[in-house]
Amino acid sequence: MPASVPTIRSRWLGAALLKARKDAGLTLDEAAGRLDWQTSKISRIENGLARAHWGDVHDMLNAYAVTDPDRREALTSLAKSLRERNWWRGYGARLDPPFADFLSLEGAAQEMSTYQPQVVPGLLQTRDYALAMVGSSRLWEDPEAAGRFVDVRIGRQAVLTRPSPLKLRAVVGEAALRQQVGGREVMDGQLRHLQRAAELPNVTVQVLPFAAGSATGMFGPFGILTFKGQGVAEVVFLENLVGGLYLEEDDEIHQYRLACRHLRASALSPKQSLRLVADVLKETNAS
Repeated sequence: MPASVPTIRSRWLGAALLKARKDAGLTLDEAAGRLDWQTSKISRIENGLARAHWGDVHDMLNAYAVTDPDRREALTSLAKSLRERNWWRGYGARLDPPFADFLSLEGAAQEMSTYQPQVVPGLLQTRDYALAMVGSSRLWEDPEAAGRFVDVRIGRQAVLTRPSPLKLRAVVGEAALRQQVGGREVMDGQLRHLQRAAELPNVTVQVLPFAAGSATGMFGPFGILTFKGQGVAEVVFLENLVGGLYLEEDDEIHQYRLACRHLRASALSPKQSLRLVADVLKETNAS
């Protein structure tokens, strides 16, 4: 089944299969001869332009004499995931391809490190807060469509409570706690939800206070997803108003990993952060 745009996962699979072919010392023509395929089929898979069936991946690994069971399982599982019906389609929401791809990656990741200087991270938002955010963007003329999009954003949060949950390490700017998104009542609910979420054993929340001054993360929000057994260890996602951008090069990922360490070092500890959240709640309710 052709993919109109190579997704990051199809590129990963293609790159891994290309490496396996080259490790076997086979040219494209030689591989096609062993598999009795057209060279164009192999080329499209290797370039991420076709979603390979897991059976095709199985045959390719046999042709390339790949015997490592973990490697075989990782690549066949990745191929299967490319053809699975995505959970968010049940909501009927229209998603930009980069965000849809991100949801797939988020579901497959073991860990996510995120920095949000001005808003609460999506995985920690309440529905009311998310609705207020979407409404203020003015990108949605149809309230029902906006509601379906918010349903998807809230549905994402299942990764935090599933068996083998995603480990989330979030650094949030103090501005995100004080910005009155949706008004006092919405923010009250959001901050209380943040307190509850931080009690999960797989969730760590740190607040970067105003007093920290300038910090590495002042260049904008970002997320780092970490994987096991996928052939790619990490990827950086930069979200913007109209979609997003992936960074996959080692030197780029290293810079964002370094930024993460600096931000965590500059931020309050998890306990201090929750105390600040409680203080902001008191201030808001007292005014």
